[in-house]
Amino acid sequence: MLPDERTTHSTTLALPTDVEALVAAPGRGVAKPLVTFLRSQNINVQTATDTDGAFEEALLHPPDVVLVDDRILPTGGIDLCQRLKANARTHFVPVIVFVLNDLRHFRIRAIAAGADAVFTPTTDAQERRTRLWALLRTRALFRQIERKQRTQGTEIVDRRRWLSLFLQDLKGSVSALQGDVDFMANFAPPHGDPRRDDFQDSVDDARSVFDLLLLNVRTVADFERHEGGQLVLTESTFALGDLAREVHRELNRQAVLAGRKLLVAPAARPSIQTSAQPSDRPVVADRELVKRAVMNLILHGLLRGQSKEPIVLRTQAVGAAARLVVSMPGEPLRPDWRTMFEPYTPSGTASVGYGLGLAMASTVAELHRGRLWVEEEPPAGSAFVLQVGSDGAPGGVERGGPAPAGGKTGRS
Repeated sequence: MLPDERTTHSTTLALPTDVEALVAAPGRGVAKPLVTFLRSQNINVQTATDTDGAFEEALLHPPDVVLVDDRILPTGGIDLCQRLKANARTHFVPVIVFVLNDLRHFRIRAIAAGADAVFTPTTDAQERRTRLWALLRTRALFRQIERKQRTQGTEIVDRRRWLSLFLQDLKGSVSALQGDVDFMANFAPPHGDPRRDDFQDSVDDARSVFDLLLLNVRTVADFERHEGGQLVLTESTFALGDLAREVHRELNRQAVLAGRKLLVAPAARPSIQTSAQPSDRPVVADRELVKRAVMNLILHGLLRGQSKEPIVLRTQAVGAAARLVVSMPGEPLRPDWRTMFEPYTPSGTASVGYGLGLAMASTVAELHRGRLWVEEEPPAGSAFVLQVGSDGAPGGVERGGPAPAGGKTGRS
């Protein structure tokens, strides 16, 4: 016996006696040499005398290895091997086929059926032992990975369930605080009182904080539902121009601009394509999802630059698609801007990163058969371009043209 035939079994298998084997042979006399060989390796053995019984036993109690004599009836060992390898429950169970004839033709048939090893009467005992334990080690490692994946899957489900409940509670708490602030607003000092402006500013600041917090909560909830395959689009027909004006009103009402201005351009500038036109064309999309995506893009623009120049929203129609452009003055985005659409990508030297806002905006675009990308806007500045619907342009990155954002595609 080679000194390392079973050297790794102690780390991948609990004990040699924990190994279960199934021997499929046409009779007890034919099966005896195979059973003796396995028991000499301290392996537990079950036997079956026909192909249907062997297949049923393997399905009910998947063994660690199956040894098949090709003479088994009624269909033969090679057919049994093919059935085992075609079934999802037994596909990764090692199958060793014994063929009485050492002809090359029989060995090729067994290998084509999925056999992990082919033994013949001329295969010596040392090679049989070595090959057997090599297959058992692979099977044991696969089972460890399988158990780990099942455990991780359960943990992920539990974590998402906990996160969903937490977000629901957080949303309720923020809504309650918003109600308290609205109630306090009824006690503002009368007009003419010098304290009234300060009081109103404090109320507006509190409302802004809660509105932004709710936006972030909803973004995380949307992302988690999308990752879990539970995000359902509620589509309606609306114009992107109307949505842009609504976002403009809300952000100004929420007083989140901190001295900045947000403008809705009355007409589109041809910075993307010369054929671009202002878009009040109706689109079919999930209005709330698109709205949250646009607000996240604007908030990123507000946070990233020091320029006091206004951020401009404009809409365009290109082919069958509609685009909403968020123009941001200041330093252009860095060359590797595509990475910012990945969840929690590090933001330069900042340890926090980009979070989920941009990642979810990219996902929203793709859920609506569109794209999200960045363009430079001379003389300085950049623009997020959120497209809803396909314009028929080929995919890929083109100089001066749209580049697909990172993230997952598909519709939930």
